[in-house]
Amino acid sequence: MRLRPAPRPTRGGHASVPLPRTVPCRIGRVPTVDAVPRSRREGLLTKKERVALISLVASLSLAGAKLAVGLMIGSLALITDAFHSGTDFLATAITLIAVRYSDRPADDNHPYGHGKFESVAALAEATLLLLLAGGVMVEAVRRLFEVAPPPNLSWIAFAVLGVEIVINTWRARALSRVAKETGSKALAADALHFGSDVISSFAVIGGFLLTLAGFWWGDPAAAIAVAVLIAVLALRLMKNTVDELVDAVPAGLVKALTRAIEDLPGVVTVAAVRVRHVGPKSFVEVAVDVPRTFGFEGIAALEAAVRRAVETDVAGANVVFNARPIAVDDETVRERVLLAASRVGIPVHHVTIQHLAADLGGRLSISLDIEVAGDLPLGEAHEEASAVEEAIRAELGYDIEVETHLESLMPDLLPGAAADPATAEAIRADLAAAAGPHAITDVHNVRVRILGDGLFVAFHCRLPGATKTAVVHEAVDGLERAVRAKWPEILRIVGHPEPVRV
Repeated sequence: MRLRPAPRPTRGGHASVPLPRTVPCRIGRVPTVDAVPRSRREGLLTKKERVALISLVASLSLAGAKLAVGLMIGSLALITDAFHSGTDFLATAITLIAVRYSDRPADDNHPYGHGKFESVAALAEATLLLLLAGGVMVEAVRRLFEVAPPPNLSWIAFAVLGVEIVINTWRARALSRVAKETGSKALAADALHFGSDVISSFAVIGGFLLTLAGFWWGDPAAAIAVAVLIAVLALRLMKNTVDELVDAVPAGLVKALTRAIEDLPGVVTVAAVRVRHVGPKSFVEVAVDVPRTFGFEGIAALEAAVRRAVETDVAGANVVFNARPIAVDDETVRERVLLAASRVGIPVHHVTIQHLAADLGGRLSISLDIEVAGDLPLGEAHEEASAVEEAIRAELGYDIEVETHLESLMPDLLPGAAADPATAEAIRADLAAAAGPHAITDVHNVRVRILGDGLFVAFHCRLPGATKTAVVHEAVDGLERAVRAKWPEILRIVGHPEPVRV
C-alpha cells in the first residue's frame, strides 16, 4: 500500500489541488446581453414601446389643445405650457426611437449592448427642457417689465388644464411603472417629465386665479414658476444622465463590493472592481489575487462566491471574474514541488523532503515518484523525469538535490475476471497469517482477480485508531510485501486500512 501525503491547506482553507500544465489566470464569462425580446421577433411592440407610443399621441393632442386656447385668450402661461407639451412630444418621439434601439442585442461594435441609447435620449430631453425654460423665462420677465395686459380667461382654459392634469397623472404613473419593470432610463425620464407637467398645470391655474383676483402679474408669474420648475427638473435629469454616460456609480458601491469580496476564502487581495451601467443592465468586473496553489476547482468555487457577493448589492449584474495566481508567503515546500511538477503536466506522488546536515551540504533534498505510461521507452521516460527535475530546481533553486523514481502506470479500463476460487482462498489465508507480525487484525473483504498475465488483490484490514499514518503505511506495506513474496504472480496488491471497531 502507498499512502500519498494529504494536500496541505492553502490560504483560504482549501486544499491544494495539483494544477495542469498551465496555471489558471483568468476565469470569466464574456459579457452578454439579453436576446431580442420575443415581441420584437414577432414584429409586435414591446411594453416600453407601447407606453411610449401612447404617451406620444397624448403629448401631441394636449400641446395642440393648450396652444389653441392659450392663443385665444392671450395667456403666456398657457402658451408656455403648450410649448412644454410640444417638447414632451419631441422628447417622447426620441424616447420611442431610443427604446427600440436599446433592446437590440450586443454586436461587434456594441459589446455591452445598446442600452445607453436611452441615456442619450434622456440627455436630449433634458437639453430641450432647459432651452424651453430659458426662452419662457425671458418672455415672462419681458411681460412683467412691460406690464402686459392680463389674458381673457374662460372656462375652456380651466377645462383643458383639468383634462391635462388627469392625462399626465395617468401617463406619469404608467411610464414610471414600466420604467421600474424594465429598468428603462428613458421612460423614467419621461415619467419625471410628465409629473412636472402636472405641477406646471397647477401653477398655470394658480396664475389664472391671481389674474381673476385682479393681480395683472399673475400670468407671467405663473410662467416664471413653470420655467423654474422645468429648469430644475432638466438639470437634475441631465446630471443623472451624464453620470450614467460617463460610467459614474453610486458613492460607496465599489468600496462595499471590495469589502465583501475581500472577506471570501481564498482571496489574497482584490486588485480591481469596476462597475458600469448600460441602460437597465449592470456589468461588474472583478480582479483578485489568489494563491497559485488554489487550483481550478478552488478558483471556480471562488468565482461562484464572488457572483453571489456582487448580486447582493447589484442585482442581476453580469460579472466578469479574473483570478491572478500569485505566490504567497505561507507556501510549503511540498506545495511548491507539486506546483512545479504540474507545470510540465506530469503526475507525481510520494514526495519526500529532507534538509541535509551540514556535512552533506546543508541543502534541500527532494525525492519523488513520477507516473509515466508503462509502454513508454526509457529514453522518453527519462526526458519526462528530467523535465520534472528541472521544473523543481527552477522553483526551489539550482543548489538542491532532486531524485525521481519512475513508476509505471497501467492502462485504463483493464479487463477484470474472478480468479480461481482455490487461489483466492489460499491468498486470503496467507494474508490473514501474515497480518499478525505487523500488528494488523481482521483482514476482510479480500478480492482476487485476474489482471493480464497475473493477479490483482485488494483487501481491507484494521489497526488501532490512534496509530500514526506513517506506522500504518509501513505495516500494510510490509503485509503486502510478505504476500507478494509468496505469490510472485501478483502484479498489484492494494490494502485499505481501517480503525479497529470499539
